[in-house]
Amino acid sequence: MSATPKMVSATVTTDFTDAGRDRKFVAGATEELTAGEFANYRAAGLVEASVPKPVADAPSSPAKPKRARAPRTAKAKS
Repeated sequence: MSATPKMVSATVTTDFTDAGRDRKFVAGATEELTAGEFANYRAAGLVEASVPKPVADAPSSPAKPKRARAPRTAKAKS
């Protein structure tokens, strides 16, 4: 078993305080939660999975067009 828990990036949907941990969450914020915390908060409707932001640093280049093939010539029969 791994010593570090799996972390999940979650977006908080409503303001709430986790009374057991005395931790406050603000709606709209993105938080890193353990998989267990995320499952509990999601079941209660307090968070949703964060969608990864698209990488805008490297513009995507379109694929190169394929070259046209030269037509095949018929072989002469001997």
